[in-house]
Amino acid sequence: MLVSAVAGALALAASGAAALTPGRTVVDAAPVTALSVTGRSVAYAVGRTRANCGTVRLWDTATRGLWTFGARTIVGCDEGPSGRFGIGQVAVAGRRAFWVTSIGGNITDYQLWTATPTRRAARRLAFASSETDGPAAIVLGAGSDEGVPYAVRDTITYVSASGARLFRTAVGSPVRLLTSGRGVGTARVLAALADGRIVLLSRTGEVLRTDDYGPSTVRAIGFALVGPLVQVGATVNVGPSAAGTTVVLPTAALMLDYRQGRIVYRMGTQARARQIATGVDTPLVTIPVKPWQPLLFSTGSNGSAWARGPAVSWRSGPLS
Repeated sequence: MLVSAVAGALALAASGAAALTPGRTVVDAAPVTALSVTGRSVAYAVGRTRANCGTVRLWDTATRGLWTFGARTIVGCDEGPSGRFGIGQVAVAGRRAFWVTSIGGNITDYQLWTATPTRRAARRLAFASSETDGPAAIVLGAGSDEGVPYAVRDTITYVSASGARLFRTAVGSPVRLLTSGRGVGTARVLAALADGRIVLLSRTGEVLRTDDYGPSTVRAIGFALVGPLVQVGATVNVGPSAAGTTVVLPTAALMLDYRQGRIVYRMGTQARARQIATGVDTPLVTIPVKPWQPLLFSTGSNGSAWARGPAVSWRSGPLS
């Protein structure tokens, strides 16, 4: 099935007001720098304040529990580093938060940490360095109810919500993008590699499928029961690379996620959702950010979260 660019453009033009409004909101002491949702849990990073160089917060929206971690995990930030520092990647599984800190000049040091409300002291899982102008040395993937994947160069590790390692495996090329979810059978983790391959891994790290996108630049990936979702240019391939559904998004759109048969994507300052079967396109929220800044919107099985400056909002239920 092919959803044409023309059909998508008509659906986009016909869409109305934003579908999501905040059900509840928390406001922090500094702008939010990263955000991720799994189930009803929201993990997000807060930027520098007078008290520290950055922290991570875990928000259990079901119980309204809110915990803060990692106030001293950006090691060396108080020594006047020549380059940038902060927390740019977060993920969550159950009540376990994961985050990546970075600090550097010509070379950037990356560290991966985890903590839970019952063990709030941050535990370091990985350390790696890379050239500041190059890809990150540690890539943290979106979590699922089962666990969270991360990669150090070409080695992927999958950690459960309890903190136990589910697998560690090398895939032969540096990982550029990473995500997880519940696929068909034992499929759990999807990775986009520097050599153009898309690799699907099982719960134990077995390679279940490999698709080669060659020299094409993969811009985003997603994973669900429908299979891998891979964006190259403005086109998203849903399912097997040779026999899947092709969805054409507007030029410059960037896929953020998949939910309820819809591709959730960024278009300028909007998060939008496009129905794969019909092409109907709906605006979800507008978040005023600069073109080079991330659009902090994430959705899971139980609801969606987004950040505007220091404010994080949650809306339970479907996308619309």
